[in-house]
Amino acid sequence: MDKEDSTDLSMPVFIDLTTDFGFKRVFQRKEFMIPFLNDLLSAYNISEVVTDIEYLNTDNVGEVHKDKRIVFDLKCETESGDVFIVEMQKRGQEHFDDRIIYYMDRSVAMQGEVGDDLWKFGIKKVYGIFMMDFNEKLSLKQKNIRHCGWYDYSNKCSFSSKQQFWLINLPQYRKYKSQDCKTKIEKWMYIISNLKNMRTMPFTMEMPVFKGFKTIAEIAKMSRKERESYILEYDAHRTDLAAYDYAIKEGRAEGEKVGIEKGRFEQLAESVKNLMSAGFSFEDVAKMLKISEQQISDVRKLVF
Repeated sequence: MDKEDSTDLSMPVFIDLTTDFGFKRVFQRKEFMIPFLNDLLSAYNISEVVTDIEYLNTDNVGEVHKDKRIVFDLKCETESGDVFIVEMQKRGQEHFDDRIIYYMDRSVAMQGEVGDDLWKFGIKKVYGIFMMDFNEKLSLKQKNIRHCGWYDYSNKCSFSSKQQFWLINLPQYRKYKSQDCKTKIEKWMYIISNLKNMRTMPFTMEMPVFKGFKTIAEIAKMSRKERESYILEYDAHRTDLAAYDYAIKEGRAEGEKVGIEKGRFEQLAESVKNLMSAGFSFEDVAKMLKISEQQISDVRKLVF
């Protein structure tokens, strides 16, 4: 096993990039965000090259998150005016797909110009990169990265490239070993997903950007104040995760209980139906099945 694949967390070397602190410590820096964006675009044969970015206020996206430890995001704009939304989503949520559409469309709508000649301008591109620290829709064939956008169903081709977004399933990359990573974007995703468990930084020879990445992500290189901030947030993150896992287990247990009860009810209903169809009375059925006449009545209302 490679050193970077170690799971010994007793003395972590690097920060967790799936925390708000870790995510923003790295990706709020142009020297990491720009190579990351370019490697993603290149992986999908998009010719645009990002040379510079300006970070924007994410409140302008149009949504205030109640818990910033669940969702945290960065928004930046290129010299040409194209927009990138980069988000880390810690947990699955209802209507997640709808929120992505809202985010993307909001960034397009804000480009609108007021005046008589409303549509004499071109819309700048909006790219969304949504990293999900949870397994999304396990029935999907492509689980690692989903590349989405506007599609012309009639002609089976792209309708417009002005909106494109990627849904990145981070847990899939926790199944990788470093030697499994063949492309640049796989190496980015592997590090983002697994950095907190690594002892050394991989890929520094073939991708020099990770040499600087290593320095900024090392806990030992932080100031005392930075370490204290990170530890506080990471403890809160672990507490939240434990509570979330517990809630899931409780939900599963309750679901299993409901399933058992449903199975018993269906079996009871079938027995009541058969016995009463054979001519037995409420009283007789209740005695044979050892249940109350009220239960027989309730079941009868549902099955007859």
